[in-house]
Amino acid sequence: MQGFKRYCSFVILILLLTGCAGVEKDKTSSNAKITVEPYNLSEKESLLISKSGVGHIKFFKLNGTLAEDDDLEISVEVFEKGKFKEELLKTWDDPEKNYNDTLISFGISDFNDEVRPLKLISGIPSGYVTTNYSNKMTSSSFNNLVGGKVTLKKNKPVYLAAWLSTTKKELRSVESENGEIPASIAETELAFLYKVLWTYKEKN
Repeated sequence: MQGFKRYCSFVILILLLTGCAGVEKDKTSSNAKITVEPYNLSEKESLLISKSGVGHIKFFKLNGTLAEDDDLEISVEVFEKGKFKEELLKTWDDPEKNYNDTLISFGISDFNDEVRPLKLISGIPSGYVTTNYSNKMTSSSFNNLVGGKVTLKKNKPVYLAAWLSTTKKELRSVESENGEIPASIAETELAFLYKVLWTYKEKN
């Protein structure tokens, strides 16, 4: 009987310790804070980038620390005629988890002709990824979708920048400063939206 009581006490202790660990883990995750904001280039930085062949580029600063089970996904969403088509340049499980004014970016090499495709460039904490996209548009605009520092919320995407294009003479301006999809997407022939998503790490 005494042995049975000791066994029960041991089981209860294990459950309590497991519960405490879970609470501590949840507390760490709930206390995590990831922010993103535009990074304004200096005159010298702008001059250097203008010599690189990248027609348009936007930079952003990340700050915060990801919890062990968290992840930061970065991608470019493609919209055609106002409808979502596909997701490009998606990256996740980046080895960098501590962000201290860490730069990310979205750039486009715009050749303004039908012979060469657009080159999309996504700068991530550990490097960059690129892809090409066929382009027949005749005019475009490239704008930030956040006007200042934004605190990310778990599983809620934040759109940082938008490249909108058309074959028509007029292109509606972008109206968004809180990281939401701009309403003008509905009237745009082709659009690329640069997105970040704070989420849970995918289990293998």
